[in-house]
Amino acid sequence: MIRLTLVAVCFGLASSAHAAEVPSHAFFSGNDAHQWCQRDKAMAQSYVAGLYDMAAHGAAVIDDTRNYSKDIPKNDAQVDFALQRIVGYCKPQQATLEQVTDVFCKYLKENPAKRDGLPAIMFSESLTAAWPCPARRHGRARVVRNSPCRSSSTASTV
Repeated sequence: MIRLTLVAVCFGLASSAHAAEVPSHAFFSGNDAHQWCQRDKAMAQSYVAGLYDMAAHGAAVIDDTRNYSKDIPKNDAQVDFALQRIVGYCKPQQATLEQVTDVFCKYLKENPAKRDGLPAIMFSESLTAAWPCPARRHGRARVVRNSPCRSSSTASTV
């Protein structure tokens, strides 16, 4: 009986967590971003540039926690996991903001069931699907710290 109750509770929590994809403190959903893709390309590009720059910043901050202190001497696996969640993509250096926006907008169009969620999550998923990183040889991520959305900069790679 206890097992059945635990299973029911777990399913209930999973269902409510999935249904509430966009936290109440989020400004926009994927539906908002999809509307910009359809009607206001400049707004879509501005939003994508912000998502990309924030992902690059988040990746740099996360990478700085690698072996941060003697209390956490070997945390490479945790850092790599977090980096994969934030920037699991390897955008080609020559890819422009317009191309990144096209990739994101195409993903939103092709995945309407996910559009009620957070755009930042769908953004990472879209770029990872379009530009997956090659297999790692040494298991360690590398983060390039300049803004990847600018056409002259290099890509964030993990």
